[in-house]
Amino acid sequence: MRMLTIKDERFHNVPALHIYDTNEAENPLPTMIYWHGFSSAKEHNLHFAYQMAKNGIRIVLPEARHHGERSEGITEKQRLFKFWSIVLEGLQDIKTIRESLEEQQLIKDSRLFVAGTSMGGILTCGALAAFPWIKGGAVMMGNPAWEAYARYQIAVLKEQNDFPLSDEEAEREVKQLVPYDLSQQPDVLGKRPLFFWHGREDNVVPYKDSYAFYEKIKQSRPISDDTITYHLEEKAVHKVSRYGMLAMTDWAVKHI
Repeated sequence: MRMLTIKDERFHNVPALHIYDTNEAENPLPTMIYWHGFSSAKEHNLHFAYQMAKNGIRIVLPEARHHGERSEGITEKQRLFKFWSIVLEGLQDIKTIRESLEEQQLIKDSRLFVAGTSMGGILTCGALAAFPWIKGGAVMMGNPAWEAYARYQIAVLKEQNDFPLSDEEAEREVKQLVPYDLSQQPDVLGKRPLFFWHGREDNVVPYKDSYAFYEKIKQSRPISDDTITYHLEEKAVHKVSRYGMLAMTDWAVKHI
């Protein structure tokens, strides 16, 4: 029977939970960095980590800025307006975590995947755009179209009369996201494996942008190739189902 370790750890300055086979603690393993969603925290994804770690994969669950132990006492509204700065900082955190893991020689054959839920899935897409050394990703309720989704968020907040920026300020904020918009540069994905799960009834992060991206990428790969996979679950809302969790972990174990 496999024994698993859950370790509260810092990868340089990034707090995270580190989950792995106890007998493989110091051995290099295929590794996944899994990001939580907005207003969540690292420990809320231990069920994903369990499924991966029991299959011999090292899992790191980082804490995003302004969440969990990094919350710094800000309000929910303040956190909302920092959404994209949190995501952008997450990109730097991925680099930091990778550097720490490599210093400890814990990643086997550079086999590093990034994955995440909602905000974490959005971050995953940006990481794939930014870092060619990420070998693949899994996106649960995320969105590769950063610019389009940011404009959608702004429109929703304006409808609620709850948007503090001028049009010029908003435009500057949106433009800084474009370099990480995977939907605008699909070729940078190359042949890397990518998994999507989304609920058709999700109105927090609507599925259509990610599905359009999937359809574009799918055209460039063989019909039987499951390195690009999309599970669109009927009647599911903005919550990952058990089916989605198991489908993702089965796919990741195969491709990582």
